[in-house]
Amino acid sequence: MKSEAIVEFGKPLKTIESETPKPKGKEVLLKITYSGVCHSDVHLHDGYFDLGGGNQLPVGAAMNLPHTLGHEIEGEVVSVGPDVSDVKIGSSVVAYPWIGCGECSTCETGDEHYCNAPQQLGIQLPGGFSDFCLIPDSKYLLDYTGIRPGLAATYMCSGLTAFGALKKLVNVNADDHILIMGLG
Repeated sequence: MKSEAIVEFGKPLKTIESETPKPKGKEVLLKITYSGVCHSDVHLHDGYFDLGGGNQLPVGAAMNLPHTLGHEIEGEVVSVGPDVSDVKIGSSVVAYPWIGCGECSTCETGDEHYCNAPQQLGIQLPGGFSDFCLIPDSKYLLDYTGIRPGLAATYMCSGLTAFGALKKLVNVNADDHILIMGLG
């Protein structure tokens, strides 16, 4: 398979070729149809988040190079591990990227996105800037029926961010106005 990967932080992505993964256990292999480019990908590509005033938050240590970015993933299920029974080959799905370790108390309470030992797609694990992406478990896949192809992938980051903000609203009345802004 071909992937566009970071081979050196801050340098252009490079096309690399590797073996197409074969799913084991609960894993699912997606053929990528769309992968969004998030502003976070730009920072990850640089190897740090620019905090302003010359301050940087290094993030390169979380990735082994070469590394394939892309956490906004949409694709077609092309292969499943032997322990997968709830996803059909040919299904069109998006992948929830904010995966935790699955073993800590944070993950066990359903807050994997807050895990201190994450295994996130496109960050710690190879992401969607590739022909294929191996998803660790079918539970991270969502059917996007009714959403325009290509748009569904972006909902895995920007859509979830807006949804998370809306869930925090309390005591909203019918007269209230709510403004949602995406500032990248």
